[in-house]
Amino acid sequence: MNIKQRINARKIVLSYLYQHCFFVNLLLQDKVLTESLFIDYIFKTDTGMYDEEKEKLKEQIKTHLTIYTLEDFKEFVDCFFDERLTEDIDFDYISKVGIHFTKYIDEILQKVNSYAQTFEYRQMDPLDQAIFLLGYTERKELDTPKEVLLNEMIELAKRYSDEWAPKLINGIMHKIINDEVK
Repeated sequence: MNIKQRINARKIVLSYLYQHCFFVNLLLQDKVLTESLFIDYIFKTDTGMYDEEKEKLKEQIKTHLTIYTLEDFKEFVDCFFDERLTEDIDFDYISKVGIHFTKYIDEILQKVNSYAQTFEYRQMDPLDQAIFLLGYTERKELDTPKEVLLNEMIELAKRYSDEWAPKLINGIMHKIINDEVK
């Protein structure tokens, strides 16, 4: 395993999972959908149009949320990570973690909710949700050692999330992994 390739692949999958979590949260927030459509049609007042457009937008988002193939990831890489050479990306990692994360969504949601004391998984920032989902899927699919996994998830949180996220990720993910070991 090439470390540079793995790090690049992990960042790509994290970006993809963030996008997924963002869209899931958007679907759950009807008011945000309405307001985003209002911005596009700021001078129009036909409320019937908004309902129709909102349903179209929801369908577009739902369609996006069901596409998880290696080809989708390659297209994602071409669009957003075109500065990286394909030989610098671990596509084996992407094919195991990026494509199979959906089967762990409910599991990680329940586990985070059981350890989080003041809020639930759905109330977290989509980036933190994505980090939990990435770490949990990587642990399940690749059996990454606990220390390595925790370190990587904490580093991602330090780099991309808010100041409290590393402690949150460390505390909850540590408990989840320890439960898995028992």
